[in-house]
Amino acid sequence: MAKQKLKFYDIKAKQGFETDKYETVEKNTARGPMIFAVATSPYTGIKVWRLIGKKK
Repeated sequence: MAKQKLKFYDIKAKQGFETDKYETVEKNTARGPMIFAVATSPYTGIKVWRLIGKKK
C-alpha cells in the first residue's frame, strides 16, 4: 500500500512541500499518545514534524 502524500511546512525556509517520504512516530504527550509524521525538508535538509492525530 502506497503512503498518502502529506503537506509539511519548513519554518526555516518559509515554504511548504508535499511528500510521501516520511515516517510515523508515536510520542507520549500531555494530551496522551499522539502520532506524528516526520519528513526531511528538500529546502534545508532539516526534519519537519506534522501531527497526524491521537492514537486510537
